[in-house]
Amino acid sequence: MAPVFALRRKNDLGIGDTKAVLSTIDFCHSLHINYLQVLPINETSEDNSPYNAMSSIAYDPMLLTLEPDAIPGLLEEDLKLTESEKLAFKERLIDYRLVKSIKKKLLEKAYSRFTLSSSPSQRKDFALFCKNNKDWLSKYTLFRFLVEANDGNTRWNDWPEEIQNYNNALSWFKRQKDKNRILEKRRFYAFIQWIAYKQWKNVRRYAEAKMVKLMGDIPFGINRYSSDVWANQELFDCQWSCGAPPETFFQGDEFVKRWGQNWGFPLYRWENHEAESFRWWRRRIIWTTKIFHAFRIDHVLGFFRIYAFPWLPEQNNEFLHLDMEEVKAKTGGLTPRFFPGPDEPEESALVNKIQGEKILKVILETAKNEVVVAEDLGLVPGYVRPVLQAMGIPGFTIPMFERKPDLSYRPVKDYPFLTVATYGTHDHPSLASRYNFLVQKAAQNPHGEEMRELGRIALFIGFPPSELPDYFDERVHLRFVEVLLNSPCWLVVFSINDLLGIELQFNHPGSNPKDNWRDRLDKPLMDYLKEPEFGSKLKKIGQFIKQAQRSSCLNA
Repeated sequence: MAPVFALRRKNDLGIGDTKAVLSTIDFCHSLHINYLQVLPINETSEDNSPYNAMSSIAYDPMLLTLEPDAIPGLLEEDLKLTESEKLAFKERLIDYRLVKSIKKKLLEKAYSRFTLSSSPSQRKDFALFCKNNKDWLSKYTLFRFLVEANDGNTRWNDWPEEIQNYNNALSWFKRQKDKNRILEKRRFYAFIQWIAYKQWKNVRRYAEAKMVKLMGDIPFGINRYSSDVWANQELFDCQWSCGAPPETFFQGDEFVKRWGQNWGFPLYRWENHEAESFRWWRRRIIWTTKIFHAFRIDHVLGFFRIYAFPWLPEQNNEFLHLDMEEVKAKTGGLTPRFFPGPDEPEESALVNKIQGEKILKVILETAKNEVVVAEDLGLVPGYVRPVLQAMGIPGFTIPMFERKPDLSYRPVKDYPFLTVATYGTHDHPSLASRYNFLVQKAAQNPHGEEMRELGRIALFIGFPPSELPDYFDERVHLRFVEVLLNSPCWLVVFSINDLLGIELQFNHPGSNPKDNWRDRLDKPLMDYLKEPEFGSKLKKIGQFIKQAQRSSCLNA
């Protein structure tokens, strides 16, 4: 698993892009890795989170390769950068403000030339794309224009009332004297999506030629200030804010410890989705399968029941220290709760179970032959995994959460076949980070829980406890990899930080959103193969994959 934004290539513009994905496919091919999983690639909002998209369909322009042979109308001379820009693009953290500014200017230059000098075949292809995608593109492009017209503010409920929903905004547009200017702006945003679609389709073709399958990611929620919610308000309940109840693993800040995670997504009005045969969800699935051979459903628990807050994330501090009665007084009697309802009593759990089954059947039916994987982590109700197994949907197995009563790790031989085994997602610390943290703490207190956990790890990876090194070295790293590869699980996925054995985490749940989704690898992936520190280790991992006959899962 590798987030696109974190990838590097020579002369990139400060963020990973589709050309870097092509190189990642080469990297996978060289190591006999046959599935490449990426995080969502939809256009992000102000917090740059792939899970908080501005559109459920539109691709993120920031992930486009901006080179003359990839963008009609772009010239080599357009790509001249200042020395400060070049230095910024080499930094470990992404400067989103700079990247977005430069990429937008380059795309505007390209579009300007495209309108003047494109070939008949290019104009025909662009027109066909716009025609075939009119159902979502017309709404999205009008929304993007209005965001720009409102100084980049996506909060459509702050806009003038006459443009606070799609139908009213369409009427407003038809009354404007400068309709041609607005239409040209909308065509610019459609142009970006046409280019993005072509680039991602090329990524799919390249992956197929290299015998690598692409796994995408569909977030459970959608940004309340997205084009989708703005244009389809009857499908969403914006009074509530989706999230997750408090749990022991993700502690985050004081609010998360006490109340849980408040993600900010509106609730789905499932009855309205069902009334239109789940059209919105079907389109989302179909669009995903145009690029990906498989996709992961983020937070599948939400289809069964979702925890929600009667306040928005920006109001969390107002509620942090209140008791439940004070919360009710402030919200008119509303408190955080599960929708449709809690998992107790049994009758309520049955309602949740039936809802989840109904929605998942629609997703499977729409996905057709592409593989659907469910992220089923967190506080999992007892009925969820049996439902997934019965429907043939692999869930996730993370060794850290698979324990015996004495807290020792459950042997991998006991893992179910229909599951994706992994040491962590984008939300978890890397193996190296966690191991080094335990070693450090154990050195401070040799009789504490951290030392006992190191003993459990030694038993899990088949390592003499007395010989465990005092840092995450190659021996420990390779044992972790080999053990999981030899599990009976249908698929084994390593986050790129765990594959390389480095300390890197892409998201820290409950932390400041501005501090996340910014970390990048320090070099192109193919360069790791050439370095003494990583090359021999990665070659051994490739041999482990062959020995475990993992390549055969390409045909699964």
